[in-house]
Amino acid sequence: MRTKINLFWICLLFFGIQTSFGQLHIEPFDLSARIENAELTSLNVTNNHSSVFPYITSSDNKIADSSRFLVLSKTSKSLETKYYPLMNMSGGFESGGNFLYTTGIGVGLDVSTKKIAFTGKFLPYATKSPYIADSIQTTINQDLGASRELFKNGYFQNELLFLYRPNKFFTFLTGNGRNFFGEGYRSLILSDNAGSTPFFKIETTFSSIKYVNLYQLWTDNTVAPSNRNLDRKKFAAMHYISWNITREFNLSIFETVLWQSSDTLIDRNFDPNYLNPIVFYRPVEYGNGSADNVLLGANMSFKFDKNQSIYGQFILDDFLLSEIRARSRWWANKYGFQFGYKSRDFVGIENFYFQTEFNLVRPFTYSHKESVQSYGHLNSPVAHPIGANFIEVLNISSYQFEQFRLINKLTYASYGADSAGISFGQNVFSSYSDRPDDYHQLIMQGKKKNVLNESLTIDRALSKKINLYLFANYNWRMEINELGIENRHYFTLGIRSQLWNTYTDF
Repeated sequence: MRTKINLFWICLLFFGIQTSFGQLHIEPFDLSARIENAELTSLNVTNNHSSVFPYITSSDNKIADSSRFLVLSKTSKSLETKYYPLMNMSGGFESGGNFLYTTGIGVGLDVSTKKIAFTGKFLPYATKSPYIADSIQTTINQDLGASRELFKNGYFQNELLFLYRPNKFFTFLTGNGRNFFGEGYRSLILSDNAGSTPFFKIETTFSSIKYVNLYQLWTDNTVAPSNRNLDRKKFAAMHYISWNITREFNLSIFETVLWQSSDTLIDRNFDPNYLNPIVFYRPVEYGNGSADNVLLGANMSFKFDKNQSIYGQFILDDFLLSEIRARSRWWANKYGFQFGYKSRDFVGIENFYFQTEFNLVRPFTYSHKESVQSYGHLNSPVAHPIGANFIEVLNISSYQFEQFRLINKLTYASYGADSAGISFGQNVFSSYSDRPDDYHQLIMQGKKKNVLNESLTIDRALSKKINLYLFANYNWRMEINELGIENRHYFTLGIRSQLWNTYTDF
């Protein structure tokens, strides 16, 4: 009997158990899955809104069995339940001789019916990260994009989502997880860079339009993140409207407002004035005394054919037209933009994916007078991981051959970091009141750094049903700063569940 029981748990650990009566899938954000499912950005999908993540598609769609989507069946009345192990086990070393490791085992559960989908994932782990934390990250006791420290070098990744679609027009999604707006590898509007956060989202789809209302609860603690008694809560309300003007061209408009839950005078909590799903936030914010932080943005994409598309983003924090015309480089002209191109079956080569992207954000964008109203959660920016005050160029290429996939990612960023207690506009949690001047604020001002990051990964699926992969990775990071040139090389080998992106390429 003991042998049979042990064999059962071994099978559970490595292969998972699935009892199903339908065709529903609820899956994650990982970059490799984005590459595998690049056909969703093509012209093959009718009325596709590919800038809203996580995707929600129907199982009767011909690509519904591909990965990383919340999928709802339009025809099946059955129930599917799937539970499975999650793993993140790796080891390696850096060029300085230090040993690197990550070790974690967790569990996942997916339940789906015709109108309802649920997914729960929990993965605790211990790690000695290969990332140079002091190069940019100001976080204390926090791994990139994860929870706070549970124990020494111990964290967890988690996701808890509940989805309800009563009809083809409305979809309700709530829980603890991530959201993303954009077509690029990065997003200047909202990305999955920060850790999971509580949220509630309504997607309304009609004709060629998808309208999204998203409400999130974020945590701010820049003093001592390990001390939960110092936590301050803040809320973010967002509107995102995606319009497929033609089958090839999509234009999306975005707005968000942030406000702190409480201050020394009042416990404000969630402001019901921002619940209206239609009104613009700026007039409401003015009516509240203009104390909150409002950002506007836009996203566009144009699909040349079923394999190629260009895309772009624009984010606007504050601006004064007279100062822009005067070219005074006024500090409060805060904005950023993105341009990119991506293609599957690039230059006619089957299973060859290519993407190139340029990002630029001016100093002080996303920041506020106090960190509790900055555009960030758990000490991580919720847009670009660098924050602001940077330019960046990146290239991603991937080739699938037989059972293996080769992914090469090359990023170059130049930015100006804060120094000597002066905010030069890179750290979104630093107060813009600590700026050195009102004028002549230039991109990459401050303590300048140039970072080149090259990552080469080869992986092989052990089980695509549970997103479990064997991988080997080489990473080279070169930083040029005022002290000279620093080169680091990292080699890691392991097994992991490809669920979430962890951005260390900056």
